[in-house]
Amino acid sequence: MDGPMEQRILQIPSNGLRLHGLWYEPAEPTGQLLILCDPFAEEKKCAHRPLTDFARGLCAEGYVVVRFDYRGCGDSEGDFGQFTPADWLQDLLATVEHARGLARPTWLGLAGLRLGAALASQAAVSCQADALMLWEPILDGKRYVSQNLRRSMIKAMLTEGEKFDAQSVAERQESDLIDFDGYEVSQETRRWLEGLQMGAAEATFGGPTLVLNIGPRE
Repeated sequence: MDGPMEQRILQIPSNGLRLHGLWYEPAEPTGQLLILCDPFAEEKKCAHRPLTDFARGLCAEGYVVVRFDYRGCGDSEGDFGQFTPADWLQDLLATVEHARGLARPTWLGLAGLRLGAALASQAAVSCQADALMLWEPILDGKRYVSQNLRRSMIKAMLTEGEKFDAQSVAERQESDLIDFDGYEVSQETRRWLEGLQMGAAEATFGGPTLVLNIGPRE
């Protein structure tokens, strides 16, 4: 890594809860602040190391970078099952406000991976961001949910063996709490995710937007 940097833990207030955050600051900040928005569920776990390296790499280029855990996730306060992505959008806005107060930046960027990209695009106008970076964004929410529910069905087939009952699993996926790739989420969260359609929020934003796609999906 080029040049020294400071990394410290943040406690970010959001709707009466404390969010866990990480602050990366270069020795000579350039006035640029970037908020990094994590993906959801198992994708968040798998992306931890790449996002850490990404934050440190940007910091080496002079950016102040902030990462944070949504309420009910990671080391933030709250019970995961009680919250929806709509709450996490509020967490993103609270993080932007808190980080702005600390960094006093002249430029603000939002970068998100998968679900984090959707949250970043929805928050860009209200927090007056200067640029967006959308990394493998979820383009079709219904397809995203369907793929994860299918993954849960396959997991149940492998773990339950002869006791596997497809109808029973399907009924559980329509109950109040559903198994979403190993995480119990509410039907409200499911409906929010299914409603995702990338495009409208970015058009409203109108600023510089970088979309990164590194896999074969659309």
